[in-house]
Amino acid sequence: MKNTVLTISAIFGSTLLPVSPASILKAEAHKLEIALQNCHYTKKFAKTVMEKRKDSRPFSYYQKIDFESPVAMEIVLQAYNTDYTVSEFSNYWFEKCLEIDCNEFWADLEVATKLVSQ
Repeated sequence: MKNTVLTISAIFGSTLLPVSPASILKAEAHKLEIALQNCHYTKKFAKTVMEKRKDSRPFSYYQKIDFESPVAMEIVLQAYNTDYTVSEFSNYWFEKCLEIDCNEFWADLEVATKLVSQ
């Protein structure tokens, strides 16, 4: 009976060990993919806000929107207080997103972009 338990443990352990690193790598790659996608949404949102600002959209328009993203209003505030061009501003926020590794902070900007694109 002891040999059976040891044999099963050995088989299970030898199967689990090679699978675990692959799973961890896959999870890390997926996390990186989501982070990069969030940064692209950040860039798109910043670009959209700047373009709408150039079209004379008032700041008060954004105050009526209940953004789910914690960074959306910060981007809007800075858009109305900057001399950056549209591309400089959107690139600035893309780079800032890459620097700050916190997916929850950058989440939901795809939804925010849809809200302000109308």
